[in-house]
Amino acid sequence: MSKPNDFVVDNASGADVRTDLNNLFDAISINNGFGSVPTTKYKYMWYADTSSGKMSFYKANASDKLDFISLTDGSFFGPNGSASNPSYTFTNSTSTGFFRNATNEIGVSNNGVNTALFKTTGTEIKGKLEVIPTTGGATFDIKTNGLNDQDVEINFVADTTYTTAGLSLKRLQTNTGKSQINHRGTGNLEITTQDAAPIVFSTSNTNRFEIKSGGAFIPVGSSFANANTSGGAVCAKGFGTRNGADTDDQGTAGTGDDVTSASTGNLFNFYWDGNDAYFYIDNTRLGHIDSSTTSDYRIKREITTLTVNAIERIKKLRPVTFKYKDYGIYKQTDDTHEGFIAHEVGEVIPDACKGNKDERLQVIGIAPIVANLTKALQEAVAKIETLETKVAALEGS
Repeated sequence: MSKPNDFVVDNASGADVRTDLNNLFDAISINNGFGSVPTTKYKYMWYADTSSGKMSFYKANASDKLDFISLTDGSFFGPNGSASNPSYTFTNSTSTGFFRNATNEIGVSNNGVNTALFKTTGTEIKGKLEVIPTTGGATFDIKTNGLNDQDVEINFVADTTYTTAGLSLKRLQTNTGKSQINHRGTGNLEITTQDAAPIVFSTSNTNRFEIKSGGAFIPVGSSFANANTSGGAVCAKGFGTRNGADTDDQGTAGTGDDVTSASTGNLFNFYWDGNDAYFYIDNTRLGHIDSSTTSDYRIKREITTLTVNAIERIKKLRPVTFKYKDYGIYKQTDDTHEGFIAHEVGEVIPDACKGNKDERLQVIGIAPIVANLTKALQEAVAKIETLETKVAALEGS
């Protein structure tokens, strides 16, 4: 058998015709797989190209050849195609399928539009990515290859300035690695709830603080008497205080003069009752910010002159010396102090003592005492002036 020049049976003798037919049938049976290009090509003609090792056929123009299957292992080959004309497509949707976008790139086309690219460096999704399982919860996992020396990162790029990541979510390597949210640029990093829902902060799988829908920042599970939990109020269980060493000069480390206050578990709070701000350490009320020190007339009503006998009041006050003893957060010392006993002052000048005896620790308001001292001094000055007038009269006589 030999390769025929064409698929025409020549007019010849019987034996020659028989040979010609046998050559044609042989060519058909082996799809013209003679190792060289057929002499005469026909449209849609099959050709087993043994030099390239691919099964081919000629297009309708009878000159362009398309390779589509391997002669050795049956692998399929297709034209490069494009997004508008994918090379692997479907009978009822010829504009949807797969195409070769570039070297080592597979493109996915939907309705003639490129929607995804699969590359050696990763995958590009040209549209919205949805994870919708048929049953159960939806999960989107990003994992490393099982090693502990690689990070996991999601980058968001929405501008031409930060082309690597304007916003990134990152998990650093190892089980003790940090998790990071990194925002670039001068715009806000915003955490927003669209509806009336709080933002909750948790540690150790326990809710700790929340920003209420009205704007208040409060610890979860705590109640605050008369506290406004809307409009940006900050309510807290307390803020960490320091021991308060003798000095806090931030001296030179390692030289002995770097005495600084150490952190403790004590908390401090302020409570406003509508007139005074009270100061607490843990649950102990230590004092208050006397509202009378803000003395503008616009916050006062029914103003009258103090008419008490202030000298008699002052005479009843008992100035004392004392030393602190161990009581609650107070620590016993040998230092001697001067002052008053709060409830004794309250018995003389009621407005000068805050709190009830034997309940919370009582505190003294300075402004009422100063007002009584001023009134007592005025009374004393009046007496002195009267005596001076009488003495002057006696000396004149």
